[in-house]
Amino acid sequence: MSNLRFSKASVLLIALFFGLFWFSACEDEKVITETETVTVTVHDTITVSIISVDSIFIEPDGITEGASVDLSANYTANGTIGTATYQWFASAGTLSAPEGETVTWKAPDDPGAYTITVHVTDGEFIGVGSRLIGVGMYAPTSSPYFLGESACAGCHAAYHDEWSETAHAGAWATLQNSGHPADYCNPCHTIGFEPEALTGNGGYDEVPIAKYVNVQCENCHLAGSEHVGSGTPDPSKITVSFDVSTCGKCHDGTHHPYLSDWLTSPHAFDVGAGSIASRNTCGGCHEGAAAAYRLSGDVSVFYGSGAIAERPDTSVVPLQPVNCITCHDPHSDANPGQLRTVADVPLVEANGESPIVTLGGVGKLCMHCHHARRGPEDQVANGSGHPGPHANPQADMMSGKSAYHAVADPGFVWADPSHLNVQNSCKTCHLNTVEFVSNEEPAITGHSFLPTVAACANCHGEISDFDDIKALDDFDGDGVVEGVQSEVEGLLHRLEEALLADGLDTTGEGFEGAIGDTSISTFKQREAGYNLLFVEEDKSMGIHNPDYCVQLLQQSIQHLTGQPVPNAVMLQTGMKVTAPW
Repeated sequence: MSNLRFSKASVLLIALFFGLFWFSACEDEKVITETETVTVTVHDTITVSIISVDSIFIEPDGITEGASVDLSANYTANGTIGTATYQWFASAGTLSAPEGETVTWKAPDDPGAYTITVHVTDGEFIGVGSRLIGVGMYAPTSSPYFLGESACAGCHAAYHDEWSETAHAGAWATLQNSGHPADYCNPCHTIGFEPEALTGNGGYDEVPIAKYVNVQCENCHLAGSEHVGSGTPDPSKITVSFDVSTCGKCHDGTHHPYLSDWLTSPHAFDVGAGSIASRNTCGGCHEGAAAAYRLSGDVSVFYGSGAIAERPDTSVVPLQPVNCITCHDPHSDANPGQLRTVADVPLVEANGESPIVTLGGVGKLCMHCHHARRGPEDQVANGSGHPGPHANPQADMMSGKSAYHAVADPGFVWADPSHLNVQNSCKTCHLNTVEFVSNEEPAITGHSFLPTVAACANCHGEISDFDDIKALDDFDGDGVVEGVQSEVEGLLHRLEEALLADGLDTTGEGFEGAIGDTSISTFKQREAGYNLLFVEEDKSMGIHNPDYCVQLLQQSIQHLTGQPVPNAVMLQTGMKVTAPW
């Protein structure tokens, strides 16, 4: 027979009876652990009695799945009490009766650790005791301990159902069917290998049973016994983290270095106090947790929305860079790659249009942040302290939208999208992957988000530099047909020279400051200047949409000077027109 003593870890109720005319009896209960101390003060009008449950016995000692065992309790009464009765509770399995000095518990068929609780009471005083019983495994000796995903399903059914459709829910089978399963792979395909966890807390490393295989809730939220142990879930007893290490502890290494690649990316930026991420109106794109909530909600209402109200308080979830959990939903496989959204992308109103991007596949996720936000018309009319589009208007450039089109004659036909038509758009070029070869030639996940020339090979052949992609003709008028980026660079210089020749004074302010300042720039300079800044902020030097980019610069130069670009081939939709001089 095995027993668990609670002489120090007993559950106690102190009932205080107040005499004279205004006192009446009452009943309450208090759970006492080994680390707690109880001090009782006795006054003349107060009587104190305590019932302490010292142990719960099980017989026989060995318990297997589906077996039945007898339960009984030993208690101590400090003081005079009435006839004691017993009330029994079990976290799973079935009891032969809810009351009695001895009851029989039939264990569930699922291995795991289960809690048996008994209330001993005489109707006025009560003592409460509990113990863990291991079924098909040892009973955990450390807390918190692992419960397995089924323990989460009762309260979090929606999340659990979504999780069950993800690759995480089949991680164990994936490993076993890989052709090379190994013990050193288990920590990332099961639960219980947390480095900060103590021994004796269950998990696959100590109890290799089916209950603990696959990537489950507790891989990310950590052991949950204290979260649910009191019967009423305690949010403070579970981990909710948006930190990159939550995913990076497994998604890294030479076979899949997602974390290492991300650390070299522009997304791994500073999120300290005073950074862009800490600004109320910027967090929806620049702060990882706020962006995650926005991308999981109604992405059509971002313009002007300001603060992301759904984001947890920073004292609960510290500011995060744009990381794994920003873009990927760990609970849902509703979108490819568990992306938070692939919804259509509303662009800023410009040129009398309110365009919506419907092309682009999974690349539309990127476009929900990488768009212009600021349109040209108000800036051209009234100037701006932040002239040009918001930084990184790649979605607008690829779509052939949102620049200032009034620099061209009415009826001018602007170029259609180009790389927006590439399957999955942004993802194809900016997340080009390389399979693992060896530890000396590790995999590349593409999560540095930097485009590679290797991604161009399927369409443009083998190249060593992006400027190896040749332009269709000499668009900047320097007498040489160069790469697209060189032609665009030449046109940018031409437009800058035209603005200076038109009298724009950039002294002390540069082109950006001068273009936005109505005391310096003219209406026409702001028209052409917006397009200059639009092309520069896109940062691809024409690669995202070569025809649209060339048209914007050529038409802006012609609008400002009154003449086509000298010696250049002027690009119009469907044909090239060579200037006659």
